Amino acid sequence: MATDEIFDVSARKVHQWVCVALLAAGFVLGTPVGIWLVALIGVVMLAGRFWWPADIFRQVTWRVLEPAGIVRRREVQEDHDTRRVARVLGGIILLAAAALLAAGLGIGWVLSAAIGIMIALDAAFNFCVLCFLTYQVARLQTQQ
Repeated sequence: MATDEIFDVSARKVHQWVCVALLAAGFVLGTPVGIWLVALIGVVMLAGRFWWPADIFRQVTWRVLEPAGIVRRREVQEDHDTRRVARVLGGIILLAAAALLAAGLGIGWVLSAAIGIMIALDAAFNFCVLCFLTYQVARLQTQQ
């Protein structure tokens, strides 16, 4: 059941832009550095979803950037249920992409780029691809 809770959107945005920047850096740097960056983001997304201290990007926001006044805290009421699922799926896909890259399979970059684009869409436009797809499926089910 979806609930609207209060969330620090600034921390999410910093997290998302850091993920996008590191994925882009990984692509530019190539292997082996890129593999480690893709894996790092996968771990941060996945572990950070279940244990907040593991989300080092949000921790930096809360402990350094916001207190220093570099980033202003912005709390809004949102439904995060689908975003949480997207974060877990994204983390799993990025870890799989890192494994594929380590095995020498370029499809890992395609998967990393797809996740990076989805993260960038949410960061820039608050457009959660999984949220959109979930809404469309629910809408189609109610029309039947």
